[in-house]
Amino acid sequence: MLRAERWSPRAHVAEQERLLRRLIRHSVEQVPFYRELYRGVDVASIRNTADLVQLPVVDKSGLRAAGSHWRALNAPAHLVSVNTSGSSGAPFRFEIDPLYDQWRKAQYLRPYLSNGRGLRERVLRLRTQSRIATRRPWFSRFGLLCEWSLDLNATPEEVHRHWQALRPTILQGYPSALRLLAQACVEQRRPLLPPPKLIFTDSEQLLPEARSLVEQTFGAPVIDVFGTFETDNIAYQCERREGYHLAPDSVIVEVLRAGVPVAAGETGELVVTVLRNRTTPFIRYNLRDLGALAPELCACGRSTPVLKVIAGRADDLIVLPDGRRRSPFDIVSVFSPLAHLLRQYQLRQTAIDRFDLWLVPMAHFAAADLEHLSRRLAQHLGRARLEIHITEKIAPDPSGKLRAFVCEIAKGTNAQ
Repeated sequence: MLRAERWSPRAHVAEQERLLRRLIRHSVEQVPFYRELYRGVDVASIRNTADLVQLPVVDKSGLRAAGSHWRALNAPAHLVSVNTSGSSGAPFRFEIDPLYDQWRKAQYLRPYLSNGRGLRERVLRLRTQSRIATRRPWFSRFGLLCEWSLDLNATPEEVHRHWQALRPTILQGYPSALRLLAQACVEQRRPLLPPPKLIFTDSEQLLPEARSLVEQTFGAPVIDVFGTFETDNIAYQCERREGYHLAPDSVIVEVLRAGVPVAAGETGELVVTVLRNRTTPFIRYNLRDLGALAPELCACGRSTPVLKVIAGRADDLIVLPDGRRRSPFDIVSVFSPLAHLLRQYQLRQTAIDRFDLWLVPMAHFAAADLEHLSRRLAQHLGRARLEIHITEKIAPDPSGKLRAFVCEIAKGTNAQ
């Protein structure tokens, strides 16, 4: 996988096309769901990424409803269960074969090893509902790939205690959890010692102010990784942090708007085909995430295509009175100058003309700061009503993720 980062673009295309043809043929022959879905389609003509537009896009609800018809008839007896976090609703369970499970684990590791994590370096991860493991994998006895997980709701004191006991060199976790830890380290004047060499974030949108605060507090670069339980890590930043390198040996990523591919640089919904999962294939699977492809390769020397930007969830767009939807991140950027005064914040749209802002301020967040923030938001929200709520804690999603913006308006809502 690491060598593949330096393949020629032509070699990437050839490998993708080979894997795609094999996947489509297998899915029609062995997966009842796809056999029925592609009835009337000349699947033999699907030979490259451009040909995928002949096939329908699928989503989580459709695959969940398919049940056992989505599983390959020739699947091995022993399968590995995968459960999603349920951040967009109910958890999603599917099964994969052991061979793909091995590839998937390597696919998870690649962004970290590619960006300088050594095989013997220790990692502390802040993640959902985890605890320090009492049983370690066999390879950890040789000091290889040692990772410890700590619940992202752990107090700063707990994180410090485990950090000092384990003495890791790499910190990893949700941006919101690392942001809270950085805030506590600044407020208590208690840094992590020894300081981390590298910091990796995943699972949530990484906002510029969170990156800046974490990097300044811990004195280490933050590298963001993008993936899902369904696809594993499909795009990741390199040392230049100017975009996200795709994994063309594992996935095909299309950027669509209203079902039509858009040009490089234009934002659309990310639709992914997982090339090596033959037990429960994900073919043209809509992630409901927004992104844009870069028109050129990265200057770092890797030859893989690059996502220029990942712009959050398609379900979390601000709804305007005329029915148009827009990305919330130009509005969320209003928080950047005051982010160091806020432990947590979340903007929610509850109606076409109403927003609720929830804040967890630090002690030195003054009334003048609140007035400034309210005035700036009002400039973006126009005639919509804004109500501000001061609270002690903002509850995350069931998955443990904390989104900066949440749209609570039903899909398809228009102005009345």
